[in-house]
Order: sequence, then structure tokens, then C-alpha cells
Amino acid sequence: MHIQLVLALLSIATFGVASAQEGQPCLSSCGNVTITFPFGSGEGCYHSPDFLVTCNQSSGEPVPYFGESTIVISNMSTSKSEVEVLAVVARDCYNSSGRVRRNGSSLGLRDFRISAKNKFVAIGCDTQAYFSGRRGINRSFYGTGCISRCGRDSLITNGSCSGVGCCDVAVPQEMRSFEIELSSYNNHVNITEFNPCSYGFFVEEGKFNFSTTNFRDFESIQKMPMLLDWAIGNSTCDIATEDMDSFLCKGNSECDPDYSGPGYRCRCHEGYEGNPYVANNCTNINECERGTHDCEHECVDTQGSYECYCPKGYSGDGHKQGTGCIEDQSYPIKIVVVDIFS
Repeated sequence: MHIQLVLALLSIATFGVASAQEGQPCLSSCGNVTITFPFGSGEGCYHSPDFLVTCNQSSGEPVPYFGESTIVISNMSTSKSEVEVLAVVARDCYNSSGRVRRNGSSLGLRDFRISAKNKFVAIGCDTQAYFSGRRGINRSFYGTGCISRCGRDSLITNGSCSGVGCCDVAVPQEMRSFEIELSSYNNHVNITEFNPCSYGFFVEEGKFNFSTTNFRDFESIQKMPMLLDWAIGNSTCDIATEDMDSFLCKGNSECDPDYSGPGYRCRCHEGYEGNPYVANNCTNINECERGTHDCEHECVDTQGSYECYCPKGYSGDGHKQGTGCIEDQSYPIKIVVVDIFS
């Protein structure tokens, strides 16, 4: 059965940090996930419906879902503008009689993107894995994949996705959708005993390490962690700042000049930390107390920065990576005595 996860988030804009409706307080967390603005648990809690987090408590243990979909959120970050979700693993399984089970995996996003920090991974010894999708504002078509083949006596190396038992492919920038398809060259003939299935999935880089035990134990893995990128709206910084009432980067927060994708992102000014999407939430970092300064002697905290001072009798900029503190040189005073009676 082909499993298709489609996330069609509405783009109706509601601006600012509104209060929750009466009797519906905004949730600060759901399960182990902290919910931070622009995300929210309901109308009046989020920036726009794109950032809705549905906290389902029907099973007793609260589970955060992405919008109104069945996609589980496992983590989120406002400083990196990322959301970690659990994406379905595609599989293609066989026994001695042939194929016994097959499912694909697909995802469609409206205003979020599949992060290039992910990799597409395929596991199997008789595996052709392919994914296609749309990318960019124009949603141009894209498709690629990899092949992994091996036999019982092949030299399969743990930790290596070189094409022998495991292969991987980089994810392009600005992907908004994907569809995974798996196929076999020989129906896993002569390898079903140790490798009955092929698997394909997107996963955050560093969150998967191939092992030969995956040929068998990966059958119990239904989902893998994958990163999604996000930004506010579709307007760039220059255009978004024309409407300061709706613009979110305020106080000690600024529009991120390093971001070049659709929409805009906020970041705290250097020397500040907090949630840059909430007005006045970026607060001063005390580098002196944290020990993150490079002062050689005395550190004095300032708003957004710090200053270094040298002790009495020393001069310099006081920085370890600068001139430091150098002891002042004392010059001898030469006294000349003149004999006025000679």
C-alpha cells in the first residue's frame, strides 16, 4: 500500500503574538517538545496557521503533530529555523515466493522546505531507490536516487554507505515535496534469508549510521527523523520591513542577511540570545559571568558586548587575542648636581 503524507498548510496571515482565545491557553510544550513562537497550539498562539502544532492527548501521552497532518514533530528550533519531524520509511519486502509487501513514502509541503541537511538513504542488497519531487518557488521537477547491490559473501562495511548494502544521496536546496519509489533487480533471490527487504528514507545527517544488522532489524523502524526549514511569509527582508506592524524582527532582533531563500528569518543581534521572533525576547549575554570572553585580566559586561581592562601599572587592549596587558616601563630620573662654588 502506498502511504502518502500530504501537508497542505493554509497561508492565511495573522500577525504578531496574539493572546490565546479565552479558555484556550497557549501550550508551551507537548510531550517532550517545547512549542515556541511563531509556532503555537491554536488560533491566537501562532503567527499564522502554517505554524500550527496540534497536541494530541488521546493516547494519554501528548504527541505534537505538524499542522493538522499525521506527521509527528520531534523537535523544533527558532534559532536555526528548523523543525525535526518523523518521516515514513519506504520498504519493499520479499520471501521465496516473491514480493510480499511494498509501500512508498511521499510528502508535500506548501511553505516549508525539506532541509539540505538531510540525506536520502537506501538499505538493501538488491535495491534501486529513487526519489522525485518539486523544488524552489517555481516548483521545478527534480529526481535522483542510488543503487545498492551485494551478496551473502560481499565485503559489507559497517558505517559505510558506499553502495554495498547501503547508499546515500545529497538532498538539493529548496525541495518542497518528494516521493520515494523502491524496486528490485532480482526479487531478492538468494538473499532473502539475511536481507528480505529494501528500505528508503530521508534522515537528518548524523542521525543514521549503517550497520549490517539493519538488513534484519530495520523492519521494526517505521519512521526516521528529518529536518524541515521554514521562514516567515514569502517577502524578503527589504519588502517585509515596509510593514513594521507585521514585521517580527524587533527589539534586539534583526532580519537575517545570510538567509537567501523565500520569506525572511529573524536572529538576535550579536551579544544577545532568546527567541528573535518575539519582541524584546533577545536579551543581553553576560560574557564575563559565562567565561566566554577573551579578557586577559578584568572583564566588564556591556549591552551586547563586553570590555577588557588592564590592572594599574599595565596598558594595552586587555584582549588575549590582542595586545593584552603589558607592564608599563619606568624610566630612571637622572639628577645632575652643579657645583656653583667652584
